[in-house]
Formats: sequence, C-alpha cells, structure tokens
Amino acid sequence: MEIDKLVDAIGEIDENRIRNARTTPDKIKRISFKRALALVAAIILCITISVPVLAATVDPIYLMVYRVSPSLAQMLKPVQLSCEDQGIKMEVLSAAVYENEAAIYISLQDLTDKNRIDETTDLFDSCHINRAFDSSASCNRVSFDEETGIATFLINISQWNDKKFGGDKITFYFTEFLSNKSKFEGELTELDLSAVAEANETQKPESFQGGGGKELDYESRFDLKYLVPVDGGILSPVDGVTVTNIGFVDGKLHVQLYFEDILSYDNHGYICMYDKDGNQAESYHFSFWDDKKVGSYEEIIYDISPEDIENYKAFGYFVTCKNLTEGYWQVTFPLENMN
Repeated sequence: MEIDKLVDAIGEIDENRIRNARTTPDKIKRISFKRALALVAAIILCITISVPVLAATVDPIYLMVYRVSPSLAQMLKPVQLSCEDQGIKMEVLSAAVYENEAAIYISLQDLTDKNRIDETTDLFDSCHINRAFDSSASCNRVSFDEETGIATFLINISQWNDKKFGGDKITFYFTEFLSNKSKFEGELTELDLSAVAEANETQKPESFQGGGGKELDYESRFDLKYLVPVDGGILSPVDGVTVTNIGFVDGKLHVQLYFEDILSYDNHGYICMYDKDGNQAESYHFSFWDDKKVGSYEEIIYDISPEDIENYKAFGYFVTCKNLTEGYWQVTFPLENMN
C-alpha cells in the first residue's frame, strides 16, 4: 500500500537531524522549523487515511506524528481546549511556537445533524490571533474524517519584522467558515465562439478591485474599454457564476464573468482559451464591483483576434459555495516556546 510505504519512509528520517535543528544557527533553525511543520502536515494527511479514530483523551495529532518521529512529535505541545458556538465545536489540538513562527492544529465538528463540516470546509480567511504585532497567517485543511465528521486544519502564523512570540498565552479565534463547496472544471461547450462579434457597446467601470495576468500593467485598467453586461447573461455554467458578455474590443477577445456575493461565498474562477494544439492563449484580467459592491465582474482579455477565434475552445474552472456559517470560536491556551 502506497500510504504504508510513505509512512515507513518518513519513519526512517534521522532523529538526530530533527533534534539538531534546535542547536543550529537562527536562520537555518527557522528553515528547519518550517520544514518540520510541513512534514508534520504531510504525516497527518497520510496517516489519517489509514489510522482508526483515536481516543478523545489523547492528543490525536501527537500520537499520529509520534508513530513515525518522536522528535517531530515533541515539537507539538498538546492543547486540547475547545469551545462551541452555533452547534459547531472547535478544538485546538496542538501548537508549536518558535521565535516569530507558530503552527496551530485545530479540528471542527458539527454537533448537530446539519452536516455543515465536510471535505470542502474553508475558514475563509477569518482566523486570527490576538497579538501586539502585525502578522500574516495561512490556513490549510489537512484531513477530513467522514466517519466522525471531523475536519483538521493547520494554521501557520508569522509575525512581521521577526518579532518573537512573547508572553505566557495566546488567543486564537475565527468568525466564519464556508462549506458545501462545488467545483466545475471542463469545456464550456455552450459558449459558441464562432458567433462572437465586435462589441456594440462598451463602458468604463469606476470601482476596480484588482487584476492579474502576464506582464500586467495595472494602471492600464483606466485606459481600456470593457463590455456592458447583457441582461440575464449569456450562460451560467454553475450556480453563482454567469458569463455576462463576450465580444471583441480593439481587436482582442473579451469575456466578462459575474460572481455573485463574493464577500459571503467566495465564488471565483476563470476561463482559459486553448487552440487545437493545446496551447493556452495569453491573457490578463481586471475585476470591478457591481453597483451594490456585493458581486464582482471579471473581464478577461485574451490575445486572440477575430481571425484566430475559430481555432480556440473555452474551458472553465469555477469554485462556488452554498453554505456560510457565522459565529465566534475562541480558545486561549498557554504559550510554550521551543528553545
């Protein structure tokens, strides 16, 4: 079994190398700490697939990691403090802290029969720690147990300007999460590229959000012309996403997408154009708000001329959500630095 082979390989890591990370120079030590945390996440992702549910009285993350690397396990300090709100239980399982870096493992479980925690659950950038200094954070789901309905997440936090974590405790909290997310990926056969014509009408949006793409000049957004949305749209490949117009503007193909209520559901995606040889057309895009600043338009501009359009097909990738749960989950726990 491939999982068993991977676990065995991880178990062969030299324990001395992990222990020695604490006695190496600071720069190397920080790198070792980050790599070790990444390895812990990989271990959890693999082992949770094959390990039966562990006793609730013992830190499950610690036990999983200890199976293959006791030294890595020692980096994690068991916490096992929890809180409940809106029928959702949040438990801080383990934490590891070194200088300006911290890693926190948490789990979420729906205590009701609403099944709001699933394999798509996303904390939606709502996780925070109460600290005196500015910091950045990332959150990744590392596992979901269908039998127990428990999702496990790894939150990585870095304090800016190398400010060390100080004090004797830390408070972690989050305020909302998404679930029941759907993903679409495939050819947009209903989008008839052969019928695309020059745009009859264009506009100049006022409230831009951002943009992206190869060699993007963000300031150029004010100089471009944009499509005017068609009432009712052209097609809706998935709920929450609509192709609102398509046409040529100044010799380039424009496709306009509309994402409903992105502030609540984080609906997002894009459309790529591929020629007959499988080459992707270069493109860039700009985003701007609707009148209510709830939904978002995204105009994608492709390096495709009217003469070349017949050689291309459109492929879409979209992620949408149907469930937003709001609340307040907070746990304060002792802070132990790794020295």
